[in-house]
Amino acid sequence: MIREIPLLELTGSPYAMGLAHGRTLKDQIREFAASVTAVHQANNTFLKAEKKSLLDFCLKNLGFLQKFSPALVDEMRGIADGANVPFEEIVYLNSFLELEDLRAPSLGAKILPDGLWGCTTLNVTAEAGEGGRALIGQTFDMEKYYEKYLCVLRIRPETGPAMLVLTFAGILGLNGLNGAGVAAVINKVAATDARPGVIYPFVMRKALAAERIGDALGAVIFSPRATGITYQLAGHGLAFCAETSATSYELLPIDGALAHTNHYVGAGMRRFETPNWLSHGGSMVRAQVADTFLKKHRGQLSTARLQELTRDHTNHPRCICAHGFPGEGEESAFHTVFGVVMDPAAGRLEACPGNPCGNAYATYSL
Repeated sequence: MIREIPLLELTGSPYAMGLAHGRTLKDQIREFAASVTAVHQANNTFLKAEKKSLLDFCLKNLGFLQKFSPALVDEMRGIADGANVPFEEIVYLNSFLELEDLRAPSLGAKILPDGLWGCTTLNVTAEAGEGGRALIGQTFDMEKYYEKYLCVLRIRPETGPAMLVLTFAGILGLNGLNGAGVAAVINKVAATDARPGVIYPFVMRKALAAERIGDALGAVIFSPRATGITYQLAGHGLAFCAETSATSYELLPIDGALAHTNHYVGAGMRRFETPNWLSHGGSMVRAQVADTFLKKHRGQLSTARLQELTRDHTNHPRCICAHGFPGEGEESAFHTVFGVVMDPAAGRLEACPGNPCGNAYATYSL
């Protein structure tokens, strides 16, 4: 596993940025594309689809992606050409969270293994932050396999704000911040209305391309989404937690600070929660642990405090700093693949590869 997340500098047109991404990370992208199907299949004995079927599923989103952001489609084509892989493979990699909805016989994640859990996001307003600093962050939890593909993109596009984006090789973006002071993080929720539509990395990158927090929020809540994701956004003295399904959304109130995990909280959204998605109470535990911490330290919530929270082991191994069960391999061990705490106004983030309890945070700035 990597000890420091590599940084890529991307400039120019969308295609040129993708080409540089693909060329620089060619070996990782090719390995990722060749091996990820086994990860999707290893974690659900009910999933028998061959790779071609999964590719076909992902390509149903392509028309929505082209309409939503032709520039991001061009960037994916650049990644594919730079890495010398078919364009369809890059669409496939970028659909990794939408494919979680297919870890079952039918769309909507009707049956999922008990081993899965997920991310914890943190949103701290200036009112609750130490010295009046607003902060946002998360642990990003997936199979341990994904950790080796981590990278940070420092993006300077031809138009729009510069961005710092945390991601996996070949994927447009998982979370990040921009030069306009806007930042965003996410949790996965499995919604029963999943459908062909716009995939999460496209929504994230469009939000991070926004000069205004309202435009970033609009990209999240008004996009024709393919799946359920909870987006936490911060910037310009405002903070939002948007629970979304494919077809609906709800904004949760934020009183100083708010944590979110992998279950719907909003009364209007609970009807979309997939039966058996939550096969244990770990999501509820993480939410209570994080919210209690945020409340206890209100007014003193600093980058160091939030990093401390990302190391929490309450309910181990299904905890904020997530660990797989003993004996699990990297394809099935659900694990914190990185932690991040961002200061949007400063254009700076602190990121830690792997478990924050055992690895150090490093600073990345615009």
